[in-house]
Amino acid sequence: YQQIVASRLAADNHKAMPKFINKGISGNKSFQILKRWQEDCLQYKPTIISLLCGVNDVLYNIDKTETSKEAVEYIEEILKTTFSALPDVKFILCEPFYLDVRNQDTPYENIPHPKCEEDFHFGNNPLDIEKVEKAKKKIKMLQADLPLLAEKYGCIYVPFQDVYDKAVETTPASYFIWDNVPPTMVGHRLMADRWLEVVEKALA
Repeated sequence: YQQIVASRLAADNHKAMPKFINKGISGNKSFQILKRWQEDCLQYKPTIISLLCGVNDVLYNIDKTETSKEAVEYIEEILKTTFSALPDVKFILCEPFYLDVRNQDTPYENIPHPKCEEDFHFGNNPLDIEKVEKAKKKIKMLQADLPLLAEKYGCIYVPFQDVYDKAVETTPASYFIWDNVPPTMVGHRLMADRWLEVVEKALA
């Protein structure tokens, strides 16, 4: 989604030649992002920062009670560090999301670009119903806490869960997300559209 956003903004503002840096690393947890925040983000003195994290904190420690709370604490530390160094930065905080995708027998049946995904190991997230429900519960905790954090620090908050929830009313979840969280190209497009909608309105 970040590439779709960057390409749109770059094309619309090409005379100004804006630059975009994506430092996201698949599988990273919020504490890992915090550790590399100065090197990967602050040293560039960006004018706008967009952050989506927290879901890996939950999924990689599904049975640990405090993972959602810890993720929020690390994300708040990222915000404190950022505004201390860059008090005028525009910070966009994005909502973690999750869908129940447990079609292990035919994992690529519904996704729109199966040839692209065959190289990925499908089902690397816990897929039994008990763990899915645990994950959903903890991610809902994140989804409740992060808007409050965004309000506290004056961030723009971009919700994503409702975009997916609406989409799956008419279409199988695996058309949008191929492994509970990683989006297909369709999911990325939905996210990019929502990001642009919210951020452009907030910055207008």
